[in-house]
Amino acid sequence: MLISTNSWRALIEAGIGAVPLDPQRVVLRRDGQQATVRVHVFPTPVTPSNVAALVSRQAEPGLVIVPAATPAVRAAIEAAGWSWLVDDGQQVIGALRIAGQRIELDRPDRRVGRASRQRRPGRVPWGALTLVRRLIERPYATQREMADLVRVSQPRVSQALQVLVSGRLVERGEAGWRVRDFGQTVRWWLDAYPGPGGFSTYWYGLSPLLEQLNSVVTVLDSAAFPVQRSADRPRAVLSGDVAADLIAPWRNPERLVVYARAGVDLTAVGLVPAAAEDATLEFVVPEDPGVWPVLSADLTRDGVPLPLADPLQILWDVRRASGPDTDEAVARLEQELLRRSQRGHGGSAA
Repeated sequence: MLISTNSWRALIEAGIGAVPLDPQRVVLRRDGQQATVRVHVFPTPVTPSNVAALVSRQAEPGLVIVPAATPAVRAAIEAAGWSWLVDDGQQVIGALRIAGQRIELDRPDRRVGRASRQRRPGRVPWGALTLVRRLIERPYATQREMADLVRVSQPRVSQALQVLVSGRLVERGEAGWRVRDFGQTVRWWLDAYPGPGGFSTYWYGLSPLLEQLNSVVTVLDSAAFPVQRSADRPRAVLSGDVAADLIAPWRNPERLVVYARAGVDLTAVGLVPAAAEDATLEFVVPEDPGVWPVLSADLTRDGVPLPLADPLQILWDVRRASGPDTDEAVARLEQELLRRSQRGHGGSAA
């Protein structure tokens, strides 16, 4: 995530609200004032010249998040009127600019140590990961059909298929491409998937989860979204325990996961910002386009005001949930998805 759960907690403790506008920008709010910033996350420390180059390319204010920063780097960021956070994975310090006011995040009893070395991530292959999702849902598709489903070019589809073929995950038959082994392919996808990217915010409420979900939908319906809702382009989808319970009931859901195309402030419906481990609702504005399902009739449920997320996304969210019976819930959901895949393959055991 662009803003880690550690940084989210630090913002909460400083009395700062963060509402994502899209996967790159967030609105910071405090005491009736607000600022919209574009978030720039660096997995390794940057130099003052890096900061100068970044500022020269950006017309809007930014928030720079790094694992460590020298005084010169911090000064360069603040000289541009930008904000910064140093998040070493354990503690967070920083300085934010909101409506001309400098707000410092610091804990005098702690010092930010040297950040551990992290691998610089490459470009996330969203197209290839989404291709696997669609092949599981829509077996025997042609390359042209897959390009339309994934919304990438046919050459990109061909490149992704080469990787999947070399891993013996997919094969081509007379009717089109299909997954060779459901379980192996799902495990490959879960291991390769880096998460949805974008922004996650965390909220706590006392009411039952479906009541919280209805409250979220009320806010979503009243919000000014950058895209209009349509039958094949929902503003939000449901994932996590609640979505899994609708597909393959196993345990009592403990947390909602909602993916939306833009963020909203949920304090208006009685939800309060919370630490990730205490939250009853995770609200995500994802970067990954594969989160959104290829809508069909079985992706909605009576009494549930949102369509369900892509099935593999639901499986991934359940897998990362806490609880002693998580493994059983994952296995049950995977078996149900396998049953659906076999039905789509005409009853074969692929």
